[in-house]
Amino acid sequence: MPTFVKGGGVSTPFGRNEYLRSTNPKPRFESYTVAAASIPVQTIDGTSQKILQPGTVMAKITSGADAGKVGPYSTDTVGVTDGRSDSDNIVGLNDTFLPWQLLEEDCEIAVAYDSTMAVQAWCFEYTAAGAAVPQPLSNATADAMRGNKKLNVNFS
Repeated sequence: MPTFVKGGGVSTPFGRNEYLRSTNPKPRFESYTVAAASIPVQTIDGTSQKILQPGTVMAKITSGADAGKVGPYSTDTVGVTDGRSDSDNIVGLNDTFLPWQLLEEDCEIAVAYDSTMAVQAWCFEYTAAGAAVPQPLSNATADAMRGNKKLNVNFS
């Protein structure tokens, strides 16, 4: 018989980030494998988590054990040496919400490479290697994405 136990404590809420103002016209996506090692660990209510939010700028990993996969773009050119800090390696904006799966393994994600309805203030980038929390997308990164011949991402 089902039961309900009231309480259980207070927890820090988190959920799926929305980064598109509208899905009309429909964005175009490409499939990639995200390297679990590229996602920093966050501590939420005393529990270690790896959370990949939609709207995170993703870049190709060009060296090391995870070469050929993608990870979050980082503006940290000293701490990130696997190619993710090179704006030429940006592949687009993550569309897949992974709230814990990256603790266990690499995962497949959808990356928007063609979108006219992305909102810059709702997108993320990492500013330091190992930084647990991504930062709002900077103008410099947004400009780099607009200047990338492989992308057609316009921010509103």
